[in-house]
Amino acid sequence: MKVQRSNYLPYLQHYLDDQSDPEEVILDVVCAICQESKLDISKSAREFASSEAPPIKHLERFGHLPHYGRHGLERTVALACGHVFGERCIGGLLAQAQDLICPSCGYKMAYRGCGHAIPPALIPVDGHEPVRDKFPLTMAEEGGSEPQNCAECRWKLIRSNIRYSLADECVACRHRPDLRNAADGTGHRAHRDLHMKFGLRQALDDTLRLVWPEVVTRETEWSAEMTAADTDRRQVHASLLNAMVLSEIDATIWYRTKAGSKGSSGTTLTKEQQKTHAQGVAAIEQSLLGWLVNSSPAFRRMW
Repeated sequence: MKVQRSNYLPYLQHYLDDQSDPEEVILDVVCAICQESKLDISKSAREFASSEAPPIKHLERFGHLPHYGRHGLERTVALACGHVFGERCIGGLLAQAQDLICPSCGYKMAYRGCGHAIPPALIPVDGHEPVRDKFPLTMAEEGGSEPQNCAECRWKLIRSNIRYSLADECVACRHRPDLRNAADGTGHRAHRDLHMKFGLRQALDDTLRLVWPEVVTRETEWSAEMTAADTDRRQVHASLLNAMVLSEIDATIWYRTKAGSKGSSGTTLTKEQQKTHAQGVAAIEQSLLGWLVNSSPAFRRMW
């Protein structure tokens, strides 16, 4: 029988879900910071968590957690670099400094794109229930990548993308060297149709990738169901976003342009039209924000 005591997920993750492995490898992981608390991903801790020991009456909502302290157990958190530690020890480090540095490898927990702090991810242990697909894929694992932006900064990019795509003048016209060339009704309709078919579709695809990042799993049995559900969800939201954008375009924007005064397409939006347009864009943004918020707890793929 082998005992795996490493705190590095690439060495541990295959044993997280099933510790009755044919190789007879068991986990016995202690927090690398305090060198005392046993992490609850350990085999003995998971067996304890799945026991029928009744919780303390006034702490029933915490399940088995009230018993952790008595037995020297600690909830497990993973850092983006792939190392795992005790939740309380990592919490102590966060309280001492604004920037979290991995105690094992020295990696600074900051998003590459926006520079904000990457929070540790709790590994949710509930007895022998599968856990591998319930926390983000780390950089150290196959398929993992360096986290780019926090949720707040992703939202800023989403708003910027949608406001640019749905500006109160023709987006395609703004790319022309001489905006007056876009005032001709026939020419305007031609490049409007071209942009609707290619440019706008690409812009919406980019926006949805920020809302619903691609799911990367650890190839467990649960992963196939999870990936299929995520694909269906992405397709539904893509259709909804497309319908909302087309409705807004037809209502206020694309049959006219601010490019000039020639032809039927050369009118400027009235104050009432601008108000209607702003309300339409705001409604689309609210839907996107709701999707972004709902995407996080359902699929914990982004740090």
